[in-house]
Amino acid sequence: MPFQLYTVNHLTHSLSEVAQAAAQAAEKESEWLDTPGVHSLVLVSTCNRVEIYTSADPEVRLVPASELPSQTQPLQVPSHNQTHDGSLAWNFIEGRAVAEHLYRVAAGLDSMVVGEAEVAGQVRRSFTRAQDLGEVHGLMVRMFEGALSTARKVASKTELTGLGRSVVSVGLDVAEASGRLPNWRQARVLLVGTGAYAGSTVAQLRARGVRDIANISTSDRVIAFAKNHGTRVVPAADLVPALQQADLVVTARGIGAPVLRREQVRDSLVDPDSTLTILDLALHRDVEESVRDLPGVMLWNLEDIRHRVPALAVSQVRRAHEIIEEGLSEYDAAVAARHMDPAIVQLRAIFEQAAAAEIDRLPAGDMISREAAEAAIHHVIAKLAHTPTVSAHMAAEAGLGAEWVGALATVWGLTPAVLEAALNAEVR
Repeated sequence: MPFQLYTVNHLTHSLSEVAQAAAQAAEKESEWLDTPGVHSLVLVSTCNRVEIYTSADPEVRLVPASELPSQTQPLQVPSHNQTHDGSLAWNFIEGRAVAEHLYRVAAGLDSMVVGEAEVAGQVRRSFTRAQDLGEVHGLMVRMFEGALSTARKVASKTELTGLGRSVVSVGLDVAEASGRLPNWRQARVLLVGTGAYAGSTVAQLRARGVRDIANISTSDRVIAFAKNHGTRVVPAADLVPALQQADLVVTARGIGAPVLRREQVRDSLVDPDSTLTILDLALHRDVEESVRDLPGVMLWNLEDIRHRVPALAVSQVRRAHEIIEEGLSEYDAAVAARHMDPAIVQLRAIFEQAAAAEIDRLPAGDMISREAAEAAIHHVIAKLAHTPTVSAHMAAEAGLGAEWVGALATVWGLTPAVLEAALNAEVR
């Protein structure tokens, strides 16, 4: 059965539509799994893409979808990603193109920031979750394992991830380029969130020399996060004073509703000359959009950041594509091998039937004589050799003897010497 992919991502949709797709996927995943004809399903959801990878019967469609534009054509965010009834239209691809897409995504080539390191981990966690839930089987396992293995090769054999590029790092670059921040070693940063992006933010800030990082207490996980990452915890009730002290605020919670509101930021700007820089890295925005209009505030969200992503060296991207093609060739070989499974199963069944029939012929009792055992073995061999013997004679009569011997050599692993002897043997 062909693989299917439904995708909403930053290349063809706005980030607000990606957020809409994420909400839909969270609500419908169980329903999709129970859909008749669906055999495997892996849901990948990140800050800039939501994707449903599924193995399903050809007639199955999980969501309203349209064919994905050819990758040879430039992809632009369209303005008509809604169906006639107003629901979100997902992009749809099937067959081998699903593997091509996954390999590119896992390697970071389709990311908002090309080569970002986080996406491979996000794909791996999604795949592991599907395995733990028993939602992924067969060749889809091989496809994901191959994509993740290839992503590791891209990371080690190119400079894509070695350049330290990620959505977080680009966001911090944008904030630094604004000229509104003090030296990183003197900067005071307030962090909202405890997830993967929050952890990446702390790592990026530490690498730049930031010493003072505070976590606003928005959940029970904050204390453990602060202990693991060496940050200090600020009670939620002290949010406004914490904003007054901060040079930079980074939000990465994404709970679906703003956690930083206009009145809170306004109240923190007690001095007419007060300034505050805010990076909202959440897909479901953490900061109310009207905060942007406050005097002294500079706000960047993911939509702003993606328009400021710099280009990457063409040679590195080309090398990554070569590695991906090598990985896809290995995947194609695995797919081709699996196509032989029905023939192999049938062959083993023939062997087992012949053995079972001969076992039934054995004398009753726990012990049999050597002569009886030898006779049984030779009888099985004669049965198994009968059909190939007939087909060999038919092939020879049709002038296909050499081809038959070649096929036999492939199946049974005959050496070249044995093969040559068989072809040149004198007929008596």
